[in-house]
Amino acid sequence: MQNRRRSAAEITPLIEDRGLFKQEICQVAVSLVPIMWSNNRGDFCVKGLVRNDTVIELVIAGRRNPEAHALQQQLLQLQNQTTRQALSRKADAPLPENIRLPVTIEGAWRLRFQPDGDGWEVRSYQLLAARWAFLAKDGVSRHFGLPPEQMRQGGVG
Repeated sequence: MQNRRRSAAEITPLIEDRGLFKQEICQVAVSLVPIMWSNNRGDFCVKGLVRNDTVIELVIAGRRNPEAHALQQQLLQLQNQTTRQALSRKADAPLPENIRLPVTIEGAWRLRFQPDGDGWEVRSYQLLAARWAFLAKDGVSRHFGLPPEQMRQGGVG
């Protein structure tokens, strides 16, 4: 099979964002949980909940990926803090799924279908982040990311 991807040197911010943000850009309140990983492209991925019950995957890709470190650190600090608090009360440490960090995401939705163990197609949702904000431990709102290039240049996102 022919590899149709461009070389990294050929990827401009506009080309990158046109590939990432194919759907309408929206603002979404997400509760992120400290379950994080990198996909096969090296993008930062984290599990989240929308409306407290719909499980999603947040993806921070491309040139925005280095800024994901602050979000990763915030999630790890929150997990460590809640674990220490539980242990000081002689309680069990909370499951990662029960630790939540409220984050506002500006991005685009992508629907994915993947086979489950029985071969059935299972639908899942990815939210590709352009910009995101959260309240840091010091109470200050932290903002990261960049608006999609096609929006900055007057195109539709």
